[in-house]
Amino acid sequence: MTPTSRTRIAAVIGSPVRHSLSPVIHNAAFAAHGDDWVYGAFEVQPEHAAAAIDAMRILGIAGLSVTMPHKEMVMAALDEVSPVAALVRAVNTVARRDDGRLVGHNVDGVGCVDALTRAGADLSSVAVIGAGATARAVVAALAAHGASVHVANRTPARRDDAVRIGNAARTGSTSGVELSAVGECATIINTTPQGMRDVSPDTLPLDAAMLHGNQTVLDAVYHPLETALLRAARARGCRVVDGLDMLCAQAARQQELWLGRLPDVGLMRVAALDELAKSQR
Repeated sequence: MTPTSRTRIAAVIGSPVRHSLSPVIHNAAFAAHGDDWVYGAFEVQPEHAAAAIDAMRILGIAGLSVTMPHKEMVMAALDEVSPVAALVRAVNTVARRDDGRLVGHNVDGVGCVDALTRAGADLSSVAVIGAGATARAVVAALAAHGASVHVANRTPARRDDAVRIGNAARTGSTSGVELSAVGECATIINTTPQGMRDVSPDTLPLDAAMLHGNQTVLDAVYHPLETALLRAARARGCRVVDGLDMLCAQAARQQELWLGRLPDVGLMRVAALDELAKSQR
């Protein structure tokens, strides 16, 4: 579909965003559904995160995805923040209401739960490694879903903060654990950057010896698609869910906020895989 003056604009802001697969994922879904929307990517330095919200307001941008390190920085510039985003203190989606007000949401957590549910993961007991913005959203969503959530993080204060958020989502749902105890859970989620191509591609966030075949392991990292953690988990017989599944699931939830319908997540994943294949030629 050729963009016109009536085409609605959506985009991702972050720093860096050159590696982002979000434009490919969203544009594939827009095209499949016949939406007169187009999605781009804007490199925004951290000190300009709030100004990017003002630009969205002035330019009439219809939807915004917010990635690191801006998820907390944009909140004060918004007209309204959803209860979930307020609880986890992070926004990853901005939707424009019919009256022009800009509302911040966080769908990282529900996207993670969606990806795990599609994979058939056992969500009765879930370990979350990390306590940053993504981890807080995941913990809150898992707690609200009914899981028994166990948070491991090397900084006790940050771990305890994530635990408080989980228990605010559902009383008695969440506890803090040592990293050595996460192997007792049915599902393990890594939300740390360990395993990321440009950070620490060969490191694991846990001891692989604690993994076993009855578990599901999700790594939120998707550069590379198969991280060292997922390779180790696969070798030990675990069900694995990669970061691309989570990315596509939360992108689908973003489109639900913008357009009132859920797109085909499988189609979004295929588009992303095609783009990754091109980049590796």
